Amino acid sequence: MKRGIVALLLMWLLCPLAGTAQELLPSAWQYYIEQLSDEGDDESVEEMLELYDALHDSPVNLNDTANLLPAIPFVSDLQRERLRAYIMLSGSLLSVEELYVINGFDSLTVELLRPIVVAKVQEIPQRLTWKELLTRGRSNLVTGIGGTIEKARGYRENKYEGNNLRLMWRYRYKYKDRIQFQLSGDKDPGEAFFAGSQSNGFDFYGYHLMVNDIGRWHKDGKENHIYVKRAVAGQYHLQFGQGLTLWSGFGPRMSVSTSVNRYAQGIRPNGAFTEYGYMQGVAATVALGRRWDVTLFASYVDRDATLPRKADNIADTMQSIYNSGYHRTSTEIGKRHQLGEYLYGGHVEYHNSNLRIGMTGVATQLDKTLVPATYVYNDNAFRGTSNLNAGVDFAYRYRRILLFGEAAMCVNHPDSTETNHSPAVLLGGEFLLSNNHRVNGYARYYSPTYHNLHANAEGQNSTPQNESGLCLNYQGRLMWGIDAAVRADWFYFPHMKYLIYAPSHGQEYNLMLSRASRLVKGLAFNVRYRYKERGRNITPSTMVDGHYLLEQTYRHQVLVDMEYKTGPWRLVSRVGYAHYHGDVTEADRGLLFYQDVQYCPQFIPLTIAARISLFDVNDYEARMYAAESDFIYNYSSTLYQNEGGRFYLLLRYDITPHWNIGFKYGITAYADKDTFGTSYEQIDANHRQQWRIQMRLKW
Repeated sequence: MKRGIVALLLMWLLCPLAGTAQELLPSAWQYYIEQLSDEGDDESVEEMLELYDALHDSPVNLNDTANLLPAIPFVSDLQRERLRAYIMLSGSLLSVEELYVINGFDSLTVELLRPIVVAKVQEIPQRLTWKELLTRGRSNLVTGIGGTIEKARGYRENKYEGNNLRLMWRYRYKYKDRIQFQLSGDKDPGEAFFAGSQSNGFDFYGYHLMVNDIGRWHKDGKENHIYVKRAVAGQYHLQFGQGLTLWSGFGPRMSVSTSVNRYAQGIRPNGAFTEYGYMQGVAATVALGRRWDVTLFASYVDRDATLPRKADNIADTMQSIYNSGYHRTSTEIGKRHQLGEYLYGGHVEYHNSNLRIGMTGVATQLDKTLVPATYVYNDNAFRGTSNLNAGVDFAYRYRRILLFGEAAMCVNHPDSTETNHSPAVLLGGEFLLSNNHRVNGYARYYSPTYHNLHANAEGQNSTPQNESGLCLNYQGRLMWGIDAAVRADWFYFPHMKYLIYAPSHGQEYNLMLSRASRLVKGLAFNVRYRYKERGRNITPSTMVDGHYLLEQTYRHQVLVDMEYKTGPWRLVSRVGYAHYHGDVTEADRGLLFYQDVQYCPQFIPLTIAARISLFDVNDYEARMYAAESDFIYNYSSTLYQNEGGRFYLLLRYDITPHWNIGFKYGITAYADKDTFGTSYEQIDANHRQQWRIQMRLKW
């Protein structure tokens, strides 16, 4: 019996099945994700990978001129209009490769688009029927489990309520681009599961139902122009303009390889495991003729919040909004659902072939008063129970030029004696020099007292506040087939901020060069350089005549990658160096080397990916990030610090074309430390071993 089972398993593993395993994450996307990771934007990383996964399974049709590249944030309005014009003049695209000949589509953008778009005949929207929904809809189920082998202090001392496993599941039903329904559940390591404070099982449940183009029809060559473009019930995000008035969820910031002009998607569903920052309720966008769209929304969310300190305890007040999503310890559990937030408003947009103008208004009401703790740097933080934001955004295209921008204002009452009216403005432009060269840039001014709990705009700060600056960007192909992306940003903070207790200034420069070898097929090189200068408190904080002293700090980082593809093999070697110092602070440096190996054999649908890394980073300021091969919803950019090494192995097997399972094991070890991690995550060993298993079923 046992021998028969073993033989059956061997036959199952070795028999050739339809198709072969595919590359886990293309190189262009790895570089893009690493840029987001370097900014510490974990939420954007998770949402961007979820977007990649969804579009990889259901690619966007490049020939759908009525809804052109709708969910892709790194494509600018100018590129969309150039694509639309090309289709009108030359007809539908026959292949994705045709993007290379369209004015405005540089090779970096095309490489990002390649795995998530298709070029096929545009379908005419049909009337929805139950038969269509039941027979042509597609379902996707993902489940996963993972954990750490060593026990951290929080588990050993029973500080964490639950075990050290991460459990997750997500079910998604999708009918073309017309209907999407999603349910998900997530338990982070340390959180209870059907016990303690989590009697309902998972710590977080995600859900939404989204419908598109309801009431839109074509008949006898005629088309109606009053219909519901999109409606969502459940958890969702709102994105308008350039992010100053209202933008929740993913918003690319300071990425060297993409346009600075943002494409606002309006309403979009929340990610499966995004536990904070979303809206919850209903939202709908209605097309009123060819030129006008109106969006209305209403939301209520119980947000996590930090309770006031006992010494400052005032009835019905909160100290800050808590956005980590963790509920492991009694302190974290005590922050859960402490603050009710009501949000409602609307957006009106007029658009034609060259011009788009939008107006947004949103009111935020809290059921408790937000009273931040008193620190040196936060006297301009939001205080109170209500906030009103209103703004106007525009985009105007003339031939090869795109102008865009947004102006917003907040109105709130931090106390009973005054009303705060503060502005935020962003103006930018993009110009196509030729098919292979594009320049763009923007100027910004964000008042120190501009308050918005749901804004996400380009800039150096995490929110558009206390900042002014100028950013310029170039993308194109240079001589000898070198693809280049260059970004320069000069910025000024007129008021103090965290770790910077005085007005300060800085500058940042990014350069990325990539080239495919003409001598060796499959060989490519990528070089990235980043320089950032900014002010910072001298440590320990020093005051002279009542003013804090600052120093300028300087950080250099160089990453050199060599990639080689041949048959089923993909090899990537990287050497990285970082150097950080200040006018007073002594120099810190970081070194990184890793070797990637990915193998997708032709005879079985199996993907094998492995990496060995060596690093020597003597301070956090000289840290480096690197994207790893991983599964959807389990991505975490690796941060290299201290001295040591890391190894991981990933296996993914496609049991059938619609069913796959994967396993990943990773170990990180330090040579200069006897413990791993800090606080409740501290392990009494110099290493940490992690594992995860994930299964996906599509039907």
